[in-house]
Formats: sequence, structure tokens, C-alpha cells
Amino acid sequence: MAEQPAWLRLADAIRRQIAASIEQDAEPDRLAALAERAEALAAELEQSATGKRVALVDSAWQYVDGKMAYLPFSPVMGRLNPASIGLEIRQQGSDKVVADLVLGEVCEGAGGLVHGGVIAAIYDEILASSNMLTKSGGPTGTLTVRYRKPTPLYTPLRFEAWVERVEERKVLTRGHCLVGETVVSEAEAVFVRFTAERQPAGWAPPETGKD
Repeated sequence: MAEQPAWLRLADAIRRQIAASIEQDAEPDRLAALAERAEALAAELEQSATGKRVALVDSAWQYVDGKMAYLPFSPVMGRLNPASIGLEIRQQGSDKVVADLVLGEVCEGAGGLVHGGVIAAIYDEILASSNMLTKSGGPTGTLTVRYRKPTPLYTPLRFEAWVERVEERKVLTRGHCLVGETVVSEAEAVFVRFTAERQPAGWAPPETGKD
């Protein structure tokens, strides 16, 4: 993905607005003033919302600042999607991917805890990313998440994922989430490998990985 510094700034700014809007404790008149300004910006953005200039899948499988950036509009890792979680996935060694993050109230389920659906979405993304290390990309067939302990907000989390084995067109991938040294959840998924004739537009897995 060619860098888009202005677009990245816009996405980051809107992401901050989303987070701040969740925690508003303002009087109605201030909320009304903020809503008016937000509506004006939305209308301005809509004037130039005529189609993306960047592909949905990055054709060069680029890393940006050492982090995977092949899905710029993903709701989980998309750098250009202000509604994304902002997951930053990087390769560790030759056979594992990791992501360190802290989730705030935008991702809240029960009070003070990360929503289980958000956790599942993160696993779907990071498990799929681990497949890239073996050039085994493809859609998710099944995803199973085991929630062993509550996952807290505003706490450093580490997700790790790796390919367990490849069986013809099936790829079995596993992962877990750590809070410190404690495993709070685990996941496994079966992905279906793309055949040569069913590669999606823009798909080009890497020849070599990155440390």
C-alpha cells in the first residue's frame, strides 16, 4: 500500500472522535453544538466520497513500519478505516504473528471488559494473517474461540497466532491472547486455501517474510 499520509491523518482523527463520543459527559447544549459540527463534517466528506483510490487488498503485500498492511479498509486492522479497531499485526520469527494492543470503551461488552464479538473478530484477522507466512491465504471455514477468563479494557493484551498444519486445501491455525503471562482466551480456525484460479483481485502473497 502506497502511504497515504493525509488519509491516515483523517482516519486517525475520526477514530479519536469515535472513542471520545462514547465517553461524553457534556450538557445537552454542548452536545447539540458538537453534533452540528459533526454533521457539517459528514456532509463535507460525502461530497468527495466517490470511490476508493486504494485497493481493498494490497497488491504488493506491503509492510508499513514493520506491520502488516495488506487490508487497508479492514474493520479490524484497516489503517484507512476510522471504524477499525486499529489492530497492528507484525511477524515474529518465521512462523508466528503477534499483535499488542489496549482496547477502550468502543470495544466494551460487560462493564470494564472487552466484548466477546470483538475478541472473535481480532482472532479471525490475526489467525488469517498467520496463514500468509505459509502462503496459505483463504476464507475462514470455521472459527472457535474459548473464553477462559474475562478480557479487561485498558490493559495491555498480546494476541499470538501460528499455523498448526496444512492439509491440501485446509489450513488449521491456532492462537491465544495473553494478559501478562495469563492466557485469557484461545482460538482455532480452519481456512480454505485459494486455488490458483480463484485468487482474489490484488492478492499477491509475499515471497519472503519480515522479522
